Parts: sequence; structure tokens; C-alpha cells
Amino acid sequence: MNNYLDNEYHPVIEDYILNYVDESLDSVEKVTFEEVLVHDDELRELTFAAKEGKKLMDEFREIKAKEDFIERLMASISEGK
Repeated sequence: MNNYLDNEYHPVIEDYILNYVDESLDSVEKVTFEEVLVHDDELRELTFAAKEGKKLMDEFREIKAKEDFIERLMASISEGK
């Protein structure tokens, strides 16, 4: 079974995905790219996965660990736990 992760896309398409996810396309480009997404299932899946991934990363940035988290993590790693 082939999925969107198995495909390589032209750098221009990758730029459109990134700009779409960042919401930095002008209105004509956005409408045009969305029309492409309607007809390309794999590209649509990749684009929406990227958009969801960005949303999750933005949420993780808001999470703050306790002050000594890094020290405890390093100790745990060095102890092999």
C-alpha cells in the first residue's frame, strides 16, 4: 500500500505545503492550492497531517517542564532507566 509518506514532492510543492500550513499564501494561491488538494488525495493527506503536526508542536511549546527536569532526565538516562 502506497501512502503520502512514500512519495517525494517537488520543492515547489513542498513550499506550497509549508506556506499553506503557515497561512502565508495570498488568497489566489490559497484557493488554487486548495483546488489541487481536492483532486490529490495523497497531497491532501500530507498537507493536513503537516497542519495538524504544526498545531501539536505549537501546543507543546506552551508546556513548561519543572525547573529541574533536564537534570532528572539526564540522571535517569545515565542510570539506564
